[in-house]
Order: sequence, then C-alpha cells, then structure tokens
Amino acid sequence: MIKFAQPKIGKSTLTKIDKIFKTGHFVHGDFTKIFEKDLAKFFDLKNKQILTTASCTASLHLYYLCIGLKKNDEVIMSAQTHVATAHAVEICGAKPVFVDCELETGNIKIDDIERKINSKTVCICVTHFLGKPTDMNKINKIAKKYKLKVVEDTALSIGSKIENKFSGTFGDAGAFSFHPVKIITTGEGGAIIIKNRNIFQKLKSIKSFGYDIASPQDRKIPGNYNINYLGLNYRMSEMESAIGIDELKIINNKISVRKKNYHLLLSKIDKCKNFKILNTKSDKKYKSSYYALTIILKENNFLKRNKIIQILKQKNIQTSIYYPHPVPLLNYYRKKYKSKKEKFRNACKIAYNSISFPIGPHISRKNILYMSKKINELIG
Repeated sequence: MIKFAQPKIGKSTLTKIDKIFKTGHFVHGDFTKIFEKDLAKFFDLKNKQILTTASCTASLHLYYLCIGLKKNDEVIMSAQTHVATAHAVEICGAKPVFVDCELETGNIKIDDIERKINSKTVCICVTHFLGKPTDMNKINKIAKKYKLKVVEDTALSIGSKIENKFSGTFGDAGAFSFHPVKIITTGEGGAIIIKNRNIFQKLKSIKSFGYDIASPQDRKIPGNYNINYLGLNYRMSEMESAIGIDELKIINNKISVRKKNYHLLLSKIDKCKNFKILNTKSDKKYKSSYYALTIILKENNFLKRNKIIQILKQKNIQTSIYYPHPVPLLNYYRKKYKSKKEKFRNACKIAYNSISFPIGPHISRKNILYMSKKINELIG
C-alpha cells in the first residue's frame, strides 16, 4: 500500500526517548526547551517567542483565550479549512464567519474579506492551504485598516515562505501542527508564534493550568505554586519534543523531496483533460512546502469522486480529501448558521470533487510512476 503519510523515527530519536523513560521526566523537561529554542532559530525569531502545545487546535484556542475572545465576537476565516480552525473560535463562544476560497489555490478569497467585517469582527484567521501561503501583505493591510488581529493557521504549510519570510510569522500569531500526516511530526503536537510579549507570557501560563511558575524545576519549593489564570493542560510531552528535535533538523530535506515528487507526478499527469490541478507549487513570490498534489475533477459528481478513491485504494494507493465538506456545510455549522452552498461555490468544488495524492519523503519514484499510471487509466 502506498500510504498517504508514513513517519519514520530514527535511532537518534529512539535514544532520546529511551533517556526520557530512564529519567522518568515526561513533561516540562530539557527536550521541550531545546525544541522550542530550535523552532525559534528555524523561524529566525529574534524575540524567541514560540511555544510548543498539544496541537494546532490547542494553539488557536489558547490564543483566542489570551485575547479574550467571547460571545458576540466574530472571526473571519476561509470556508475551505479544517474544522479545528472554526472550532477554536466556536468553543470560546464567538462566531466563525466564513469566506469562500480561490478555486485556483484553495486559499481564502481576500477580495471578499472586507464585506464580512463589521463592529463585531475581532480577528482574521488565515489558513495557508496545502503548502502554498496566502498573500499576507494584503491580509495585514486589511487588518490594519480595521484594527483587527491576524492569526495564521499554518497547519499544512510549515516551512513555506512569502518573499523569503516564513508563513506563520506575519500575523499577531501563527499556529502549527505536528500531526503524523504533516510536513514534520511529533506524533501529536503543535506550536504557536506570539508577537506580543504579554500575550506570550499569559499563553505560556494558560497552556499549563494557569500556573504562576509553569515548570516544576523553576519552583524554589517543590510542589509549591499558585494559579494566575483559568488554564488548560495543552502541553507537549518530552517524548513528542524529542521526536520534533530530529524532525526539524531534516525539514528542508523533506520539503525538497516533496517538491521533487510533486513535479515528477505533475509532469506525468498534466496532459490529462478530465481534471485540473490545484496550484500549490512555488513561484517567484511564494515558496510552497508541497503538502500534497491535489486534482479537481471537472465533472461535479462527488459520488464518482468517492468511487475513484475506493478504486485507488483497491489498487493500493491511499489518497485523502482536503476537506470532505466546506466547514460551514458540516452538520454542526450548517444547522447553527443556516449556511448555503451557493455562498461557497469554490469551496464546494474543491471539497466535493478533489483527490489529494501523497508526495512525502516516503514516496519513491516507482510509487510516483505507479500512481500516475493509475490516474491516467482511471481518470484521464
């Protein structure tokens, strides 16, 4: 089976994990500190204000808690994103306000954002879709005009750049995912970049129950602490951090292999007439992290799309869908906000007619040639 993702753990990582088991120090340890330091260096963060978390969802939720997002507040976001982008807002009692995406890239239609802004709007959350960043200069210009916060959901696009600056570093906050299918993994886990120093310190406390001194090693009297905020347990474990340290060391190589695989697969299927290919490749302005190669069937028939996915699975090719429904049309959001398909035509086209193919480092040239052969045979 050609898997959509297949993380590999090396000897160096296993040695680190073995050390953790021997010391019994599973949280608040040196590996987490090292991983956060390495992340700050990777993103060239002069203020070093990046924290590990339990997930990208946790990162978003924590940021909204820190800025006091509440009932009647609104956050603008793309309809074409993972449900977690909206859940992080909804769980605070606020309202996610959805904007359709571009059909060419899957990123938010920037020209439609301003008409959604009103007196309740607090923030714009931008999803960088499938490796290719959104134009953050335009987003920030809108945010500045209306005095809004900007959060980047960079779950699918760590390592991508806009004019040589990393996505996730343009907004007030940038959230990242280290789920097993992502560019790099920690098993589960996430991280968040925070520009404001006070919010950074508050988030550091809230992600660990609201402790005044989060790390036990920093407490003068063991076991003695106080609680400054209503907090949660959104920490990353030492085992996850140990995996992350070694994953980050090879991120550039991973993206390079993804790029090579993307272009090889692209070259073998770009003459096909029954689908178009989502534009997630690099260009002069944007450097992609090449999450997947996604095709969009020209015929609007999600049953046919699903049948093709089933056949590909029978042919030992595991694919994925990003995402199976526009978020406003998922049952929970559709029922609550009475969302209509007509408002999200591009997101519907991508959600109901697309297939994403694996291009990660585990994919060989032989795999690419086999997948391209089946794509030509089945879809053409």
